[in-house]
Amino acid sequence: MPELVMKSDILAPAHTKTLKFSCDHPSKLMKIMPTLMKETFKITSTNFFEDKIKWDISADPVEFYGEWRGKDTKDNRTTLWISVKLQGKQSSKEKKGEITVWLSGSLITNIPYSMIIDKSLYRIYAYYFYSNQRREYSARARDLFGKLEVEIKKQLEIEGG
Repeated sequence: MPELVMKSDILAPAHTKTLKFSCDHPSKLMKIMPTLMKETFKITSTNFFEDKIKWDISADPVEFYGEWRGKDTKDNRTTLWISVKLQGKQSSKEKKGEITVWLSGSLITNIPYSMIIDKSLYRIYAYYFYSNQRREYSARARDLFGKLEVEIKKQLEIEGG
């Protein structure tokens, strides 16, 4: 069955938000990121995906990389996808290092239809009635991304967090 698909970037006009920090013990974010994402966005464990975890301990500084995704179903048609990637390095002796965090999110609405007239009716419905609901979902998600950024700064003990 064909679908009418609407996709919105939460952090528009940029596709991702990039955070760069130099701090003490940045690798601790690798351990706490899943918990931060689940608590901030109220994601259950079944809707949370740990895509990649990489460590290179063969040299000093130690390098690390991680990717996580979360799915928050808003209603029968709309789903919020949250993605966090981080990459950094940390001295094994001094525990100081650098970390870069990329935040991104998408709001995806799928409306199945069976005939071309249904598609036209659903487009009208989506434009005139459902667009307000999608805007509310987007605004709430932007606020949660801001809260996640504050939590990341707080955990890394960065000023302004």
